[in-house]
Amino acid sequence: MKVNILKLPVMSASLAFLLLASSGCSTSTNSQDTPQAANNPIKLQILSVEQTEKPEGPAEKALADAYVAQHPNIKIEFIAVPYNDLYKKVTALATGGDMPDAFFNTPEFMRNANKMDITTDLTGLLNKDYLAEFYPNMINEASIDGQLQFLPWFATPQALIYRGDWFEKEGLQAPETWDDFLKVAQKLTKDTNGDGTVDQWGFGMIGTRNSSGAARFIPFLRTFGVEEIKQDQNGKWLTELDKPQAKEAFQFFADLNNKYGVVPPGVLETGFPEVATMMANNKIAMMISGPNAIGTITSQNPDLKGKLYSAPLPKKENHSATFGLFGYSISKSSKHKNEMADFLKFLVNKENSLKFNAISGRLPTKIEVGKDQQLSSPDFAGFVKAIDYAFPAPAFDAYSQFNDIVTEAYQLMISKSATTDDAVGKAVNRANELIAKQK
Repeated sequence: MKVNILKLPVMSASLAFLLLASSGCSTSTNSQDTPQAANNPIKLQILSVEQTEKPEGPAEKALADAYVAQHPNIKIEFIAVPYNDLYKKVTALATGGDMPDAFFNTPEFMRNANKMDITTDLTGLLNKDYLAEFYPNMINEASIDGQLQFLPWFATPQALIYRGDWFEKEGLQAPETWDDFLKVAQKLTKDTNGDGTVDQWGFGMIGTRNSSGAARFIPFLRTFGVEEIKQDQNGKWLTELDKPQAKEAFQFFADLNNKYGVVPPGVLETGFPEVATMMANNKIAMMISGPNAIGTITSQNPDLKGKLYSAPLPKKENHSATFGLFGYSISKSSKHKNEMADFLKFLVNKENSLKFNAISGRLPTKIEVGKDQQLSSPDFAGFVKAIDYAFPAPAFDAYSQFNDIVTEAYQLMISKSATTDDAVGKAVNRANELIAKQK
């Protein structure tokens, strides 16, 4: 699955905000797409994960303000929800019949949303010529049976982010295999001030039991040649969590903390914000994340600009990455579908995609934007390579539940609450029960 995506270097958040604020007259959508006149006010409610993030949240708000400046009849109200609470929040709003006009969506959750009948088919709302401007595999990733469930806004493939300056100082190369990774992590775990206590670790592990943890672990698992769920030649769903390689993957992951000690303390409560902050504070050498982490880290510590490199995840059998595709669905219950679609088109147009990309590091979804950018620098080159190894989210209605299945297993092992056999065995049983319920 190869996508040629290029990107501009990340600029400072302050400069980017100034550019966004000055975009009032230059990013207007086509006149035929302009919503109603100013004497007919409309409020658009948007459930946004980005509003809980920095620098993404202020950047998204600046884009919304620029749109409103061009369309005085429109008001945009964001409802902020953390990514790890997104699926529960959408389900609760849908159950209560209180859906906003649009909501953040992912390939992992879109089948659940479609099954709840809360998404608008954007293929019908947006014409085919317009959708042809996007990378075809991204449109396919966001579609069910040819019906576009959400408009792809950005991609965040998982890769290894590492301190390039530390690697160069130690004469190290980006690890190609997990054996290489372990050696590097051990070398970079050290007591830097000579007080007898380790204060720098080789790997910042995101070990939480949630979607954030699963987004890192599932591609890690696949590098061992294990698919958490797949279809056989007859279309029957099955799990490979019962393969010996699965136990090997879970064991290695837990051992990074329990045996090798290359992970900072408190890993079970350590999520993305904590790991990003540790890297910004010079406490860790490597982490697994999407390109947005570059912006998050450098916004906290501008001195790290140019010192963060990226590479595809190391492999046991093969490299792997999630597509990390995100975007907005328009609720089926929205009374302002056309206006909402117009704002989403504004959000992903070339100029605004470049600006948001420069702030956040997130990769664009439109072909023309990709051609306009350069991503040959060490900080983002690994993410471009990672897309070559990206796998589509399995077309399994309850796929998002695998997040809890795998994260429960590694938490049981890291906390030493269960043996490898028991923890992985429980994951296999849960997977098989889930598959059986979907028949």
